Amino acid sequence: MSTSSERSGDTASFAELLKRHRGRSGLTQQQLADFATLSVRAVRDLESGRVRRPRRESVRLLADAFRLGGPERLQLHAASESSADLRTALSEPSASLAVSELPASLGPPESPASPGMPEPPASPGKLVGREAELQVLLDQVTVYGHRLVSVVGIGGIGKTHLVLEAARVLRATGWRVGWCASAEDSLCCGVVPPAGSGGSSLGAADLTGDLVGAIGERRELLVLDGGDASGAGRVDVGELLRRCPGLRVVVTGLAPRHLPGERVLPLTALAVPEEARDYDHADCARLSEVASVALFLSHMRRSRPGFRLREDNAHAVVRLCRWLDGVPRALEYAAGWCLLYPPEVLLAQAGRDSFLLSSPVGCDCQNMLRSLARSVDIVSEGHRRVLAEVADRPYWTVGDLDHLVPDPAAALHALLVHGLVRPADARWPERFTVLQLVRLLYMQDRAPRRVARVG
Repeated sequence: MSTSSERSGDTASFAELLKRHRGRSGLTQQQLADFATLSVRAVRDLESGRVRRPRRESVRLLADAFRLGGPERLQLHAASESSADLRTALSEPSASLAVSELPASLGPPESPASPGMPEPPASPGKLVGREAELQVLLDQVTVYGHRLVSVVGIGGIGKTHLVLEAARVLRATGWRVGWCASAEDSLCCGVVPPAGSGGSSLGAADLTGDLVGAIGERRELLVLDGGDASGAGRVDVGELLRRCPGLRVVVTGLAPRHLPGERVLPLTALAVPEEARDYDHADCARLSEVASVALFLSHMRRSRPGFRLREDNAHAVVRLCRWLDGVPRALEYAAGWCLLYPPEVLLAQAGRDSFLLSSPVGCDCQNMLRSLARSVDIVSEGHRRVLAEVADRPYWTVGDLDHLVPDPAAALHALLVHGLVRPADARWPERFTVLQLVRLLYMQDRAPRRVARVG
């Protein structure tokens, strides 16, 4: 026999589920609202049943905040929609794969990769501020059918997280997705290479041959994470595509591979907020929606769940996000140090000490400047001269490079693709600036030390 709450419809069931998950997580309504980036009023209205049909995006944010697994996530989504709406959601993946409308566990069951092909690992968490890049990547693979897409940018810019989310979305719509990761960075930590990594003793020909044997002529997507790793374990992408006619490849790396038919998606830093002298409550609400601030806050709340952006700390958070260029890994490291130091103390140390550019719980190899040195090293000598010349300038134009290189426009384009420079201000699109992190690298050593060439 059904209870009155069950007979009242989907909203009551959703409200009960929401209260149950919040109680189990030990979160207050305010904490849940902070984690889900919703208002407290929205959470109250959902729990009371006043909102009869929650938006899918709101349900997804709540499921992410609770870190729900597949079955529980699906149950929450199902409770928020009528059976007709749910059937529509399950059958509606379009040609362009509208990411904002695809909940994490809806869609056809995930298809396993081919036998012998490792599957993608679990995503490290919610993807913040990359909705546009995710849609472009999905469209490149599905709508336009490009066989090779390279996602490039400096270490720590979020390439792996982006392609993991793309792999999740594609698998949810029935794609077979294989995963092959380079263990180059892990080896310096003494970590055993993960399954499916390129850190084995196999040479490039052996590993490429093994992948060809596993894929054959199947229609499949293969992700090569860290595909510009050198030495043992490197995959010959051109040979792989030639021998596997149904294969599409997404590669992450520091630079493009310059292969025929390659499409390049440069991943740049997250948007940073404008600075102001004072911030009120409304300003804090708007700042929390800026991608770099939202990501910084999400990392901070893992160690300090009660932290909120307020008028008295907004200035320090804004300046930290700007000083860190909106680089996701730099934001994560700095937020980790906030367990020990408040943002105001970190900001005071930022100009004098680079400790916040290293992981609080990692070894010395997990350092943003060490990683960035590799990106600087792989550009041409002429482009490194450009970086050294303009590193101290707040901004500059392509015309300022005329005396440095024969083709300044080509040099600027290459530095933008590598993610070492970016537009200085949206109001002045002709002005560019070097990343603050690159500037710090040159401050430590005006001629960055040489490291092994990548790719």
